[in-house]
Amino acid sequence: MPMNLMIRSKRKELGLTQEQVAEYIGVSTPAVNKWEKGTTYPDVSLLPALARLLKVDLNTLFGFDEGLSEQEIGRFCKEVMDRVNESGFESGFATSMEKVRQYPNCDGLIHTIALLLDGAALMSGLEPAERERYQDRIIALYERVAKSDDEKIRYSAIFMLASKYIGHGDYDRAQEMVDRLPEKNAMDKRMLQANLHFKRGEFTEAAKLLERKLLSAANEIQGILVQLADIALKEDGDQEAFDLAEISRKAAGLFDLWDCYSFVAPLQVALTHEDIPESISLLRSLLSTTQKPWKISQSPLYRHIAANLGQQNITGAKMLPALLAELENSSQYAFLRSNVEFGRLIEEYRAKC
Repeated sequence: MPMNLMIRSKRKELGLTQEQVAEYIGVSTPAVNKWEKGTTYPDVSLLPALARLLKVDLNTLFGFDEGLSEQEIGRFCKEVMDRVNESGFESGFATSMEKVRQYPNCDGLIHTIALLLDGAALMSGLEPAERERYQDRIIALYERVAKSDDEKIRYSAIFMLASKYIGHGDYDRAQEMVDRLPEKNAMDKRMLQANLHFKRGEFTEAAKLLERKLLSAANEIQGILVQLADIALKEDGDQEAFDLAEISRKAAGLFDLWDCYSFVAPLQVALTHEDIPESISLLRSLLSTTQKPWKISQSPLYRHIAANLGQQNITGAKMLPALLAELENSSQYAFLRSNVEFGRLIEEYRAKC
């Protein structure tokens, strides 16, 4: 917030008039009026007295250590996504970095922007090589807040950095990040809070906490099953891999997850075996899920958080370009590219973008 707006905001917050400020500081009322309009600024000699009157320190008065509220960050993130959707990822990225330059000490803003850009890059349909151009700068944002005084921000950033380093094959740095993460608390605070809401008769609030925990746990289970299936494949445990893939498929249905989760582990098994018919069949099923909404509000498991987050029907339409780019460029699908049916499948869904 510029100094002129800070003076006006703090003056009103304290219930002071411009006349009262002028009298206390020893200047004219028009001078205070000009300060608040931003046409002139207080003399340096007046700043300590002005800061004391407004009950702020000089850094705050100058806007040096200024942050943004969660509401302001939320509004800015919506602005960035609107810009990405209207003008492309580069435009949204540039807008985000300019905001970071304006608020270099606002950990909440930097962390949120890093997460937002990470997701937007994936959803934007950028080619993998083009997306990679932005990764170093996104990682730099996470690194800036990995020492944040805010524990929640710090651990989230460290977790993301560990994942990034693993993806880049930088295993030593990834281990450093993992070592900085705390062991999970034996007692889950969310469960205690949910129980407290329940005892107070605050059933909706209790349900929201429990549903968020359930959704998080269901996604974690899916990730574990996919990785276990991958390990089984590496250890030549084909039957075990098939069994784990089937469990993953059933778990996705059991926990009312988005349909695409049903195909991730089975597809991994088919791709590893370079089973062309099965791979194409599963890819067709996976791609079809991008055209169907995940009707989260209809699930008895998540109906409270669906309404709260405004996620009545979630579709994968925005993910489709990125998914197709992966199919066309990743070495994992190289054995399919000479297949006519695979080519037709790509063309069919390119037309839907």
